Amino acid sequence: MTSSSPFTGLLAYPITPLDAAGPPALDTLSRLVRDAARAEVDGVVVLASSGAGTSFSPEERAAVVAAAVAATGDGAPTAELRVPVHVAVAAQSTDQVLRNAVAAQTAGADGLVLAPFAYVPLVDDEVVALFEAVAAETDLPLCFYNRPDQSGYDVTPEVVGHLAGSARLRGLKEPAGRAEAGARLDAIRAVVGAGPFALGLSGDLALTERAFTNLPASDAWHTGVAALVPAEYVAVRRAHLDQRPLDAVMGRSWLLALVRELALLRPVAGLHALAALLGTPTAAPRGPVLGTPPDRLAGLRAVLARRPEGAAGRGRREGEG
Repeated sequence: MTSSSPFTGLLAYPITPLDAAGPPALDTLSRLVRDAARAEVDGVVVLASSGAGTSFSPEERAAVVAAAVAATGDGAPTAELRVPVHVAVAAQSTDQVLRNAVAAQTAGADGLVLAPFAYVPLVDDEVVALFEAVAAETDLPLCFYNRPDQSGYDVTPEVVGHLAGSARLRGLKEPAGRAEAGARLDAIRAVVGAGPFALGLSGDLALTERAFTNLPASDAWHTGVAALVPAEYVAVRRAHLDQRPLDAVMGRSWLLALVRELALLRPVAGLHALAALLGTPTAAPRGPVLGTPPDRLAGLRAVLARRPEGAAGRGRREGEG
């Protein structure tokens, strides 16, 4: 694997909890990111797709980033809670991406995660120009969030290699479920070489189903579910790295069952529903995304009722067993 970068390890992507009246519930968000840090995830990423970042105003985004940095970034009250805080800065115009990026750096972010998209699918030159513009306006490392099914753009190894040299690109978030994932990571490794670059995988269903079979080797996992059940995810990630047998992994079968239920629901709405069932108060996501109907929650409730006793809240030491 490539050498370390700020985007290495298990990166948890929390939802942005909402008060009933609509604004971000900052105290609840702080608790989510602190709990993830206590379970010893390797970093958090706010305002990405799990956090519905494009639905918030600049003022709301600033408040979310400030809350996350105060909870687990440089402002964390104890060293135990200190993990990198990265901020997703996607928007439909370069000007807005730049404003998001500068605001994130000003608020104390450790890195930026960027999924390039527009009303029409972008081409390589447009994507390169976008990332280089962000690099010119900030001093932070960048992670490329590749979402070909949603954006219509699939980054090539050549573009990744170019941006690693020209735009401080230090990570890639790649879908784990695609058939050619392993070959793509190998091709990108060959281009970026041994520099500080983290090849990451995303997609909770693929990560948990393939963790102990044919999941390609990677430097990072990017996951929204890890922000809600971090202890189980930390245990599975570390067992995967250590190549330990399935029967030694705390909560692996339960986590897989949970992720399979979530895969039946709309992505962001399902995470909000799971958060509420776990005791994390939040309203449904902002429209046009609709909340999960109550009659669709039976499967999640059944899985949560089988959660291994004492799993929630465990940290690294307990997760090793």
